[in-house]
This record gives sequence, C-alpha cells and structure tokens, in this order.
Amino acid sequence: MRCDRIPVTEHEFSRSPWPDEPPGWWGYRESPSNPLSLTQLIASGTLDARVAAFLWIALEHHATLIVAAPEPRAGKTTLLTALLDLIPPEITRRYLRGWYERFEFVEQDDPARTYLLCNEISSHLPIYLWGRGVRRLFELLQDGFAMATTVHAAGAGEVLALFHGFPLEVPEPHLASIDLVLTLGMGLGPRGMVRRLMRMETPVPADGHLDVQVLAERVTPLSPIVSKPGALVRVLTERFGLDGKLASAELARRERVLLRWLAQGVTGRDAVRRAVAAYRQRATLKDAPAACNGADNEPGA
Repeated sequence: MRCDRIPVTEHEFSRSPWPDEPPGWWGYRESPSNPLSLTQLIASGTLDARVAAFLWIALEHHATLIVAAPEPRAGKTTLLTALLDLIPPEITRRYLRGWYERFEFVEQDDPARTYLLCNEISSHLPIYLWGRGVRRLFELLQDGFAMATTVHAAGAGEVLALFHGFPLEVPEPHLASIDLVLTLGMGLGPRGMVRRLMRMETPVPADGHLDVQVLAERVTPLSPIVSKPGALVRVLTERFGLDGKLASAELARRERVLLRWLAQGVTGRDAVRRAVAAYRQRATLKDAPAACNGADNEPGA
C-alpha cells in the first residue's frame, strides 16, 4: 500500500455498526454490517464444532489467542471477532489503540478479568500495534492479562520468530504466555475461494526453548480438520487447570450444542450472543453438575 493512502486519524477509518468495536477494528476496509458468527463459520467449513467448542472453553478461561495467516483477507479479523462473542460479559475488554496506546488502564483493571484486544500486530497501519507497544503487551501478559489479536504469519513457528526477532525482540519466556495460535489458509473450492482454519497449535517448553504442538490440522483447504479430543482435553487440564473428566464432558457437550444451534437456525451474530448467554446462565464450568448433565434439549442449550 502506498504511504500517502494510509489513513492516520481515527475518523478516517470505517466505524463498526457494533457498539463494542472501536473505529478501525477492521483496518482500512469498511466494517461489515453483519460479520459472520461462530456458527456461520462452522457451517461454511472454516472450522468444525469440536474445535469451536474447545475455543469456547479456552476463551472462558482467559486464553491468550492469536489468529494468523500468511495472506491478506484470509479471514483473520472475521474469525477473531466471532470468537470474542464467547468472552464472558463480566470480563473487561480493552481495545488497544495501535501506535497511540499508552496502557494507562493497567493501574485500574484486574488482570485476571481483562482481555487486551488488538486488531493486528504489524507495522502496516497506525491503528495496529508495533514496536515497544508489543513488548509492553507481552509484559502485561506476565501480570495475568490475556490477549487476543491477529498477525501475518504461516503458523505458530513464524509467530514466535516474528515476536522474538528484530525489531520486536520479545523475550522468549514472555512468548510462553501465548496459549493458542490459529492459522488460516485460502484455497479454491467448487464455488470459489474458501477460507479455512488449517492448524491450531500451542507453544510448549522443550529443552530450554519453545516448541510447537499441533492440536488440530487439515492437509488442504478442502480436507476435513482433524483433532483428537484427548489432546484438546489435556490442554484444558494442563494449561487452564480444568478437571479432566469435567473438561472432557464439557467439550463433548458444547460440540453437540453448537451443532444443535446450527440445526435450529441460530446463525446470526446477535442470535449466537443470546444463545451463549442463555447457555452460560444455565450451566458453567464452575457448576459441574449443571454443566455436565441435562439441558441439552432446552432452547439455547
């Protein structure tokens, strides 16, 4: 993009019709009037119900998550925005202001109850986070804040290399705060371009450095995504501290719930938000008996 075309003031960016999204959340593109919901992304094949159920649980437990893709317009912000609808309402959302962010809120916010949301980590636009702001962001993750963002990269390995290398130079121990990296890819299907979650990975310590464990993967954009429930449950127990039996039961239940919502036509973003809220009222992971038994056939369950 030519430098003389980069907007530099907030009013030049498209305003989202969703009041909880700041100007510029969708970058230099016009904000969509009806962003795709999580169930619509499942229906389109971007991800499956099992992976979506896992991400739902992880986000409720303060997961730091990065959506990556090597190509532009691969659907990074679309997927991230849909996933943010799963964050509990009592959690404070702090939308970072790119080059202008001063992190003045850190003295008043409870890290364990705050998500730091960044539309992209890159040097492409002033509304994206870069340089010392990225290092400060990872420092805050050490204090217990959680983060969700997007980045241009072809997988977790490239994400770690980008952050650790020049000019960002985030210390490798700080990168261990990243819980999940979701990598999108694009391909041609029978009806045109498709956007797919190609891999879901988690950084893991190995011999004094960070390695990458693949949790879900597909071979090509048109092949199914493959994940093993046992591996997903292990991450929920080892990384987020859930009880193994509860995590296994809740993962299976939420997968069924998402598929039921699809069958019932719960597809719009508002409808998904209402369904998630209703589900959360009836059964949470903190109420094990309610979470693991019954209510599957109730509206919104």
